[in-house]
Amino acid sequence: LVTSESMRRLPVVSVIIPAYNAAEHVATAIESCLRQTLTDFEVLIVDDGSVDDTISVVRGCTEDPRVRLLPLGRNRGVSAARNAALDEAQGEFVATLDADDRMTEDRLAVLVEAARRTGADMVHDDLYLVHECADIPYGTLSGTTDSAIHVVTAVDLDRMIDCEIGGPSRYRLGLARPLIRRAFLEAHHLRYDTGLTVGEDHRLYLECLLAGARWLQLPDPHYIYVQREGSATSARLLHTLEGKLRVADDLLQRDTLEPGARVTLQRYRRNIDSLLAYQRVVEPAKAHHLGTALRAALRNPGFVRRVGSEVPALLRRRWAYHVRGDAHALDMLPPGVNDTARV
Repeated sequence: LVTSESMRRLPVVSVIIPAYNAAEHVATAIESCLRQTLTDFEVLIVDDGSVDDTISVVRGCTEDPRVRLLPLGRNRGVSAARNAALDEAQGEFVATLDADDRMTEDRLAVLVEAARRTGADMVHDDLYLVHECADIPYGTLSGTTDSAIHVVTAVDLDRMIDCEIGGPSRYRLGLARPLIRRAFLEAHHLRYDTGLTVGEDHRLYLECLLAGARWLQLPDPHYIYVQREGSATSARLLHTLEGKLRVADDLLQRDTLEPGARVTLQRYRRNIDSLLAYQRVVEPAKAHHLGTALRAALRNPGFVRRVGSEVPALLRRRWAYHVRGDAHALDMLPPGVNDTARV
């Protein structure tokens, strides 16, 4: 039986926007979707139990039939919000957009073309970095981390780990927002981990690579990442590292891991463990709990070695914050990002 519903053309891309108390920004995010040169898409805005006017703002955008509101009713976290949208998504591809970020007008067209041309399961681009309340980017993630690429580059598990916190590269693939082939997610039963409050993107990307995803990085920026002042304190970093260590331990318990993947994940765990040991000393020291800091240092003999690698970047950031007056110098981006010249 052929019905009008079965004949309905499915969208090429499902754009997923989780929103929690995002009334001030979400309309701009939606508008950046509606300006796309690729017009065959749907926008799924998941209200995660907002107590401000987020729902009213989103409803004001639903005059365009491509925009749909999915209210969760209560706050369940960003992973649950994205999973709810994935369950409703109809697109050939899915793309996530944070409620306070936006996209260039050609972003979806560029990513879809690359995915279809190469057969990739995941494709991501570079990020423009924009300070809160600013319109003009001050740089790109690759440029400010001296990690620019000039050709399409494959992302494998080793590159993912190298570009993770604690790894040798200052470029952070965990900040990427790749376009993902929805059929790949469904075939491998992949969703965001609702047990994580930070790092949920990174875990999903690791799961995709472990499941055999072909992931490509494009050299040019099309995602506009809004950088909030003081977006992460050291306490948040400590929490982030603890979550990442749990993810590494969880993945390493799998009997089905290929030997090469196991070696890479073991390296990842060592990187995180080393940085976590350092942070467990620094955090109480900053709070003037010197006894606690000393005990943590004694329990972690690798702390002194880690200090040697962290001090130069730490001094640069402190100089930028206290001497040059750069209020964004301590934001959660790789060390040194904010002590570069504005562009």
